[in-house]
Amino acid sequence: MAGGALATYSSAMERASLAVQALAGGQHAEAQENSQYAIPLGFLKRALFKMDFAEPVYISELRTTPAGHFSYRTVAYRMFEEVRKRYPALAHYFRVHDLDQPVDLLQR
Repeated sequence: MAGGALATYSSAMERASLAVQALAGGQHAEAQENSQYAIPLGFLKRALFKMDFAEPVYISELRTTPAGHFSYRTVAYRMFEEVRKRYPALAHYFRVHDLDQPVDLLQR
């Protein structure tokens, strides 16, 4: 990280980890599950999503548009590619924007 921010970032992630552990150790039955809501995106925690066919179609179509941020455009397009590999006959139902094509911001 630039500008000496690595130590600050690492310290913040360590404090967040301690806070999540403290929340998970609470007395309520749902403490462990509820503590997951306190995990910051900086942890880069993997997640498993189960969905029906309509959900990846919707996410891929919506999140691959040129107006979206490159990070989630890439994830949405990779989701489409994985569905296309597993179910090639269904891939033509997706209306995704190809990430390899240049973006024309003036086109609507």
